[in-house]
Amino acid sequence: MAASVFKLFVMLLLPCPSFTINVTPGCWEDVTEFLSDLNAENPKAYALKMYDSVGKPSSSILSGNVDRLGSYTECVSVKAPSRRFGGQYCKFQVQQDGIDYYIGICVPDSCHEEEVTELAMEDVFKFRTISFLLPIPSPLVLNSTVSFTEVARCSKGLFHIDAFAGICLSLSIFFIILPVVGTIYSASLGRMAKHNELLPDRPTSENYGSTSYIPKKLSTSETERKDSDESLSPLLNMLDKSKLEHWPCSSSSASAAQGDFFTLSNGWAGPVSAGKQASIHPELLAYYYIRGIVWKQNGRQVSVHACLDSSAHGHQLSMPAPSQRYLGQHPEMFFLAKKSPSHLADKTFSRSRQGFKWHQSTESFVDNFWAHQPNDSMAEFRLQPLHMYSVCLLVGLYSVVPWGALWEFSKLEVDNCRQVWWTNLLLINNFVAGSKSCNEWTWYLASDFQFYFTTPLLVFFSSRAKHWLIVLGTSLFLATFTVTALLSSLYKLPVANPHDMRKMSTVMYFAEYYSKPYCRYGPFLIGILLGLFLYHQQTPVLRSKVQASVGWLSAMFSMFMVVTLAYTLEDTSGSYLPAAAIYQALHRTVWAMAVGWIIFACEEGYGGFINEILSWSVWTVVAKISYACYLVHPMLILLYNGLQETFMHYSDINMLYLFLGHCLTTLVVGLALTVMIEMPFQELRRSWAHTRQDVVRL
Repeated sequence: MAASVFKLFVMLLLPCPSFTINVTPGCWEDVTEFLSDLNAENPKAYALKMYDSVGKPSSSILSGNVDRLGSYTECVSVKAPSRRFGGQYCKFQVQQDGIDYYIGICVPDSCHEEEVTELAMEDVFKFRTISFLLPIPSPLVLNSTVSFTEVARCSKGLFHIDAFAGICLSLSIFFIILPVVGTIYSASLGRMAKHNELLPDRPTSENYGSTSYIPKKLSTSETERKDSDESLSPLLNMLDKSKLEHWPCSSSSASAAQGDFFTLSNGWAGPVSAGKQASIHPELLAYYYIRGIVWKQNGRQVSVHACLDSSAHGHQLSMPAPSQRYLGQHPEMFFLAKKSPSHLADKTFSRSRQGFKWHQSTESFVDNFWAHQPNDSMAEFRLQPLHMYSVCLLVGLYSVVPWGALWEFSKLEVDNCRQVWWTNLLLINNFVAGSKSCNEWTWYLASDFQFYFTTPLLVFFSSRAKHWLIVLGTSLFLATFTVTALLSSLYKLPVANPHDMRKMSTVMYFAEYYSKPYCRYGPFLIGILLGLFLYHQQTPVLRSKVQASVGWLSAMFSMFMVVTLAYTLEDTSGSYLPAAAIYQALHRTVWAMAVGWIIFACEEGYGGFINEILSWSVWTVVAKISYACYLVHPMLILLYNGLQETFMHYSDINMLYLFLGHCLTTLVVGLALTVMIEMPFQELRRSWAHTRQDVVRL
């Protein structure tokens, strides 16, 4: 009786929803029940847990510890005795005296986000006279008034699993189980074969004519050589026959392992360096596609496979990109990504020296595109299976993870993939705004793919009319320079490290500039022009150490200026400097030219110790799993951050520990995805491409 009277008293004290607050009756009744149970003489356990999970002021506020997230897990685990509602975690972004910070509270899950915001603005949520949304104490700030900057964001626990999430989760599990089952099946066949080797060679009457009979051993040196030649034939067909006599590549480093598609034992053997000096043949450098991208949080590293002479069976040349701010992201990737179409198109156009017809050569170029897929050239379609699997993995995994107080970024990724996953499939996701894109870090794949459409024209002019190649290259460079400079001036784009998303310039930096192909074409153009030059150049260009020294000094000075100007051109005045727009339009292209010099100097024999470092065989294994690492490492970082209950205090040791932990986890997961997903699909693709080669002959 006393409890009912107290509940009625609390309801009378609270504002009447019919006139002052726009909330549903169910939400209001549950809020009233929760507050009455909390403010009772003997508060109920569930109400105490809900209040305990509310974020409360902490120490070190002057040092920036202003966010009060509370306990997400404790809140969503609460169930009221009446079973009418449970706990719902809601997070407010508030502003007080110019300081933005977050406050987490626990409310009944029958209320919507707008209703929770309305109730919070009316200061309904109180324990006795203490508000759930206490401001920062007045001695620490001048103004104690709290304003709400946006509607509350609420979560009841696990994300909603709809048909799309269910399909993605099923596919993710299926493609992990499939190679495991295939490996077990392959191992059982191997044991049966080994058992049959112990039997007499003559088949018995029971298994005569059946597939269960396996001969002892049919492989001879001639058979192995034939299989190796078949696996190498697409690569050998691409090369100039006159140069093959002086350039014997190791078949062991270029051939692909044959066998069952979905097993964990195929295609992992890589080239092993047998020498100290890496010698990069210009013909391979002109077209052979980038094998992997070693992504790090503070920089980028690219590994490019180079087939060497018989004395050095294989090397892995790695071009590093020094750590930098936003200014230098990915120019060396687009610079290196130009290699495979250069030779393919050049070979296609050189076939028809007389009676050349553009549409016929374009069709032949497409045929060459597919015919050379087994050798990792023109690898965009080779990349798609793992790319789309990563989309399914993100949606499926994130839908079943019990998130913490920072769940909203992960939910945004799932919602975006549910709506625009098809843009990743068509490789046009770089035209979707970053806040609305699925796996937003994969914009690079889309831009790289789109750049290839300009390759046939460039290679055609390189074979027929080099002066027109100069005109076309200059026109393309001026076009990308002009567009980038105009966008920078129009939106006043920040030069480096844009992070304040409240500024329109930062929003436009990512929406209209950062991932757009017309702002990224410069490095790709420099790369493909250098590749064509090395392909056609037959004699050494550098003839003295003085020339090489001048080139190295120029390249290092260019890189130094790219990094330095990012800090000195930071806009501090009200007007936007023209120098900032010019820098935005040029700095990635200049960086790509410096990387191009490193490749050129190593090719000419003036790489020195840098050539030796970049040729270490340790990069071989990392290069094989680097693409999977590139796709999965942001997912792991988001997963880790989303599972946290509170923010972490920054310190150098904490960041170093996180960096090493993320790197190790990324390498392990990348290895698993490479072996279980990427390699089986590569085997299927090779098998399909070999069947096409019966029709399409180079």
